[in-house]
Amino acid sequence: MNKSPQLNRRHFLRGAGVALTLPWLESLDAANAAPQAKAAMPPKRFLALYVGHGFAITLADDHPARDWSWYPRVVDGKMQFGKSMAGFNEFTDQTTVLYGLEHPRVIRANGHGTADSFLTGSNIGDAVKYPSIDQVAAGVHGKKTRYPSLVLGNEGGLGTNGASRTLSYNQFGRPIPSTNNLLALYDNMFNSDPKLQRGNKRQLATGRRLVDRVLESHKDLKRRLGRADSEKLEHYLHSIRDVEKGIERMQSWSDTPKPKVDAKQLALEATVKEPAAFIRTMYNLIYLAFQTDTTRYATYMLQSMGGGAWDNIPQTLGIGGGHHGLAHAGIGRNPAGGGLAKYDQFQGELLAEFIQKLAATPEANGSLLDNTLIYYGCSNSNTHNNSNYPLLLCGGKNLGLKHGEFHMLNDRKVPLNNLYVTMLNALSVPTEKFSDSTGALDDVLLKG
Repeated sequence: MNKSPQLNRRHFLRGAGVALTLPWLESLDAANAAPQAKAAMPPKRFLALYVGHGFAITLADDHPARDWSWYPRVVDGKMQFGKSMAGFNEFTDQTTVLYGLEHPRVIRANGHGTADSFLTGSNIGDAVKYPSIDQVAAGVHGKKTRYPSLVLGNEGGLGTNGASRTLSYNQFGRPIPSTNNLLALYDNMFNSDPKLQRGNKRQLATGRRLVDRVLESHKDLKRRLGRADSEKLEHYLHSIRDVEKGIERMQSWSDTPKPKVDAKQLALEATVKEPAAFIRTMYNLIYLAFQTDTTRYATYMLQSMGGGAWDNIPQTLGIGGGHHGLAHAGIGRNPAGGGLAKYDQFQGELLAEFIQKLAATPEANGSLLDNTLIYYGCSNSNTHNNSNYPLLLCGGKNLGLKHGEFHMLNDRKVPLNNLYVTMLNALSVPTEKFSDSTGALDDVLLKG
């Protein structure tokens, strides 16, 4: 009797000197599953997006610029987005907007310093700081993919305490540098050039030797330190061990062919001078990473509060001065839309374009969007006010989320971390408590 060829999720098609990795396909998993097992389902994915300083917002229907407010109207029980977020009118049945959530410990913080806390709930001055939710999820499921997570930011790096350029924080609550190098991202995830691969292997081997030396050299030192210094050193060594684990992971994946993707639509040379091309390329790289199961978790800081070149994007676009200054001006009263609203529109159009791409990509039980939770927002409302964060969730229908509503939660005094408890559980990361959570938001977000 002829046996069918063995299939597995990392099935490779070989030809013309390249290895082509298939995207996630349910039939491959089903072919290897035990007869009694249920059909495999696509992985659950998560992307957090953040824009610093705040959005152009008002809830007053008689405001002259209401049509440009980031917040939707509710007409006959259905959300209607205004001009700055018009692309989401196509996805109202897959979108939830939240008003009234915040981090209680951060509410009195300086309005420029709340990005650090967005995904953690940790105040800048807290002695104990929490990891970001993406890293909590990656700690549970990240071993299943080449990269446990992607940490991205238009400005890249760490920034400073209170002016972070990253949304992601490790298990000790310490920032993880974001990357803004488009070409390096592409090379790391998809470039299978043999010379590049050999160079990467050499770098990994060198890095492993350096880590081993650091760990060995600090063994005796720890024995001679007092308690406080010993704890500090242990935190440092734990970070080094994380580097070691990362190197080990990459070495284990080094002989696994990378997915081959079409790079024609990627503007890998784009810079801050071409903001639309840059952001669109970053979104396309995230899309490809999710589609090929290269990672399942990503954070992307679109705008920090630290100034720099990206703060001047509105000026580059011809819609005003720096984003920081526009945020201080707020929505304004121009019925034709002010600079901040136009900048919201710029970001909203690019995000809606990305979401449309996810929605148009079929998977076993729907679309890539149905298996991906998009979380978009800011830790400021207008004029650097640290309350009532403007928040939007899109996708994740197959994660059990219900959509189509604008929830006003300011009278419930619910910590934002309650939302994160619900989100983590939806991502199959069992969670009862996160940071200062007091429960969950299951009644608001989950299907009954």
